[in-house]
Amino acid sequence: MAGKVIFSVLQESHEGPIGEDWRYWIEAKVFNEGLKGSGRIEVAKHSLPSGTTQTPPGPPAAVEIPAGEAGGRLLIKTRLEATEVDLFKNDVGETTFDFAMECPQAGEEPLVQEHDISVGVVESPGIVGEASIFSLKVRYVACGG
Repeated sequence: MAGKVIFSVLQESHEGPIGEDWRYWIEAKVFNEGLKGSGRIEVAKHSLPSGTTQTPPGPPAAVEIPAGEAGGRLLIKTRLEATEVDLFKNDVGETTFDFAMECPQAGEEPLVQEHDISVGVVESPGIVGEASIFSLKVRYVACGG
């Protein structure tokens, strides 16, 4: 039986001085003896002042990603790109996060992992040296078909 991973963004936050207009995308790829599927969540430009933790606007829908044969060990590779939107030059940060999780057999309870993923974003031009930390709380639910 084929398994799947349900991928969703629960919260977003921002700490730092470089601005409060943000947009981002986050992508997850699921490997189970090779790449089985990928999914991407994009959030359009919105206000996220420093010190704020909130549910993303929308909120964006969860994404179902095929995970291959249920009962195996999955490798999940996640990539986040956060952009602080400026009038003249946007400031962009990017990071990756990889982890393993089990995919239950059909009829077994789903397995859930939540992770905080953070990326530093530096103000351009770099001579100013100001930076912000953009963070997401992301949930992965592995289901066994």
